[in-house]
Amino acid sequence: MAQRSALIVDDSRTAREALRRMLADHDLRVETAESAEAALDYLGGHRPDVIFMDHMMPGMDGFQAVKAIRSEERRVGKECRSRW
Repeated sequence: MAQRSALIVDDSRTAREALRRMLADHDLRVETAESAEAALDYLGGHRPDVIFMDHMMPGMDGFQAVKAIRSEERRVGKECRSRW
């Protein structure tokens, strides 16, 4: 079975690192992004199994990012699920 992957998006380096450590302990391959814009760039070439998105970030916030991700997923015919 392939290793599952996660993307953590948070402007706080401390929060990204804490969550990265917790997820890595559960055998997840973890990538991080410090902004919603960086996450969208990353998602242009990668499809993680789960995305952990901060909702309050400078620039594009997490809600706007999820909306952009969903829009892109609909455009290319893939599914994006979120839990609030």
